[in-house]
Amino acid sequence: MNTELIESVKGQVWGLFLEGKSQAASDGSTSTVYSPANGQAVATIALATAQDVNLAVEIAQKGFLEWRKQTAYQRENIIKKATAYVRTQADRIGMLMALEQGKPFNQSKSEIIGSCDTLDYFAAEGVRVEGYVNQTEKTGVFSMVKYYPVGVCALITPWNYPVSLLSWKLGPALAVGCSVVVKPTTVTPLSPMAFCMALVEGGIPPAVINVLTGQGSTVGNVLAQHPLVKKVAMTGSTLTGKKLMQAVAPYLKKISLELGGQCPAIVCEDADIKNAATVIAYKGFRNMGQSCSSVNRVYVHVSQHQALVAELKKLAEKLTIGDGVSDGAVDLGPMATAEGITTSRLHIADAMGKGAWLVTGGKAPEGEQYEKGFYFLPTILDNCHAAMKVMQEETFGCIVAIETFETLEEAIGKANDTNYGLVAYAFTKDFRTSMLLSEQLEAGTVCINNGAVNTNYAPYAGWKDSGYGVELSRNAVFEYLETKHIKIEGL
Repeated sequence: MNTELIESVKGQVWGLFLEGKSQAASDGSTSTVYSPANGQAVATIALATAQDVNLAVEIAQKGFLEWRKQTAYQRENIIKKATAYVRTQADRIGMLMALEQGKPFNQSKSEIIGSCDTLDYFAAEGVRVEGYVNQTEKTGVFSMVKYYPVGVCALITPWNYPVSLLSWKLGPALAVGCSVVVKPTTVTPLSPMAFCMALVEGGIPPAVINVLTGQGSTVGNVLAQHPLVKKVAMTGSTLTGKKLMQAVAPYLKKISLELGGQCPAIVCEDADIKNAATVIAYKGFRNMGQSCSSVNRVYVHVSQHQALVAELKKLAEKLTIGDGVSDGAVDLGPMATAEGITTSRLHIADAMGKGAWLVTGGKAPEGEQYEKGFYFLPTILDNCHAAMKVMQEETFGCIVAIETFETLEEAIGKANDTNYGLVAYAFTKDFRTSMLLSEQLEAGTVCINNGAVNTNYAPYAGWKDSGYGVELSRNAVFEYLETKHIKIEGL
């Protein structure tokens, strides 16, 4: 690993990013970001005040008034030049993510490049926003429908995919002519800040992208209720999303929320077990299970139960775990927070107390290199049932819980027995069964025989308590637009 690169990004003091410049918080408040791999300090960040929020929004409003004047083709050209520059900074920004979040460097760097791809996708979609002309009730009357950027957008982002999930919101906002105030979590503020700074360095007008670091209770609330903020987009927990929706309700702002999941996987009698196990291991354990679309609970046909458990155990125990900064090629780094370890242990203890069997994992890995970090082994629990917390709550940890079924109707009923509806997975070789599962599973995304959940070209929507509105795809563009009907007579 490039030690020079590591040292070049550690120990810096990061201010608020306003109109292309870094500045201290108005009251001078700061906080320290620590590495989840070893507990060492990574950097110092400014903690924005309500005064700073007001300033950021005023700057963003100024940026919006200019940015919206650009044609969609001009914005596409500017955005694609900016992302081309960001790609040259992928090592540096990826290292920041590895340091602050724990995600191995190779995966972190890949996230930066993928986020640039997302911005490019939306830049191209921006030029395809089409109005239309209606037939009217009499001669000489013209009726047109056009779309306009909503204005300043507040983008509130999480720590599990700190740049990728920002790009899902930033992409459509920039493409249609909105300006933004980004509020990353204090757990992982550095990589999204650096990503936004690089976009401005690459050519996005400085007032269009502003970043505020600080506590959600201060920054998030003031942003959500600011009269110049016309749209709020947030990824986070369902509880936080509901509170945010209540905060904006009196102002009737546009809002989109990508929230929690408790994602099921159904492994049918005719499933390809090796493929099923590979996808479940990838979606259950990658990023230490810290993903809203992680496979949380598996319903496997009784005839395939032992085969699936054996294959999944083999895959889980092959995964390498370590400090993704010093070894960027490991499969898994530490969890991002101590709370993740606490919840994982709680769910494991609860499940085993109610009859679950521990197949593998269930503890921190042994060795001196793991003692100061938030490390945890990939865990498989068997003989699970609905009364266990792990089958009902979002663990947000690297735990896969397994239960058997005998009939497909039983499996579908168990999979749908949740307040969440983000993603569902299923494995079968039968086309009719695939279509039945696709229709009856209550989730915004259903993946059959694969785990490719997030694609730029398809909408990502949460059913039930898993979300409000849409991210990704050209559908997401309209989350950042206002509709206008123009009717003209007497020409």
